[in-house]
Amino acid sequence: MFDKNVLDERGEVPAPFNVEKHNFNPIRCRGDFDYDRNGRAMILKDSKGRFVDKRGNRVSQRGYRIDGNGDLIDNYGRKKFDKTQMTGDGDLPKLFNYNGRRFDINDVIGQVDKDAKGEMI
Repeated sequence: MFDKNVLDERGEVPAPFNVEKHNFNPIRCRGDFDYDRNGRAMILKDSKGRFVDKRGNRVSQRGYRIDGNGDLIDNYGRKKFDKTQMTGDGDLPKLFNYNGRRFDINDVIGQVDKDAKGEMI
């Protein structure tokens, strides 16, 4: 995700990513959706054709909250991933566990009810 020249002498990623590298919570970046009977989020479109959740928050085609630039944000508007790091359809980039195996975040986030601020109920 990062060019080698932006890593520090120990190979650590730059701030703010180094602070949150073990605390990324994708649920805090998902929009608030109703789900169909197959368990898929029903992602809506606004009058301008942009993807939104049921509260009208802008989301990617895959249901992650985004800002006006297309960067992935959490419930508090804090940038978590740059648009350039996202896939073409607005999904999270490939993630890997400590053993180097591909980790599919969608296998573990599940469906949760959220309050008005987007926090889990």
